[in-house]
Amino acid sequence: MSPSSVSTDTSRTIEIEASPGKLLLVAVGSLIFVIFGLAMALGSVHAKYPDIVVRLIGWFAVAFFGLCFVVALSRLFTQHGPVVTISRDGIRDTRIVAEFIPWRAIQRISTWQYKRQKTMVLAVDPAVERTLTLTLTARWTRGANSALGANGLCISASGLKITSDELLATTAAYWQARRPA
Repeated sequence: MSPSSVSTDTSRTIEIEASPGKLLLVAVGSLIFVIFGLAMALGSVHAKYPDIVVRLIGWFAVAFFGLCFVVALSRLFTQHGPVVTISRDGIRDTRIVAEFIPWRAIQRISTWQYKRQKTMVLAVDPAVERTLTLTLTARWTRGANSALGANGLCISASGLKITSDELLATTAAYWQARRPA
């Protein structure tokens, strides 16, 4: 990862909060997919595929997007204060880890993208990662993310008051300034 072309003051602490508008948009979008999935599951949508396939896809959509809806609503009402903190000590995303991930423990920073959704992936020294207090969500999704090619701790700008590119550039600047030579 090359240093950001924009100068970043890496001596200060940056706190990034959740964006209620983005979280509400995710919740509404998820609810729309739940309704469409329910229509498929109950046989209201006819397609060129066998009925059982359409119904199974519908139930999967209901389960998956229902979970997305619940998570988005939960975060909308419970996330107060900073979600991601970037400081001289390291980076912390309260959605994935309780404590700071020290810069010295981050071996590589990359991005993983699915469609238009970018996710920053931190390759953390396995010895340090074992000492971190990962959230239940981070523990559950770690294997699936790895299987999809995002091998590391994933930090998304989704639902935050920052873009993916800004998050990546800021994190890269701090990492470059603090990592061992």
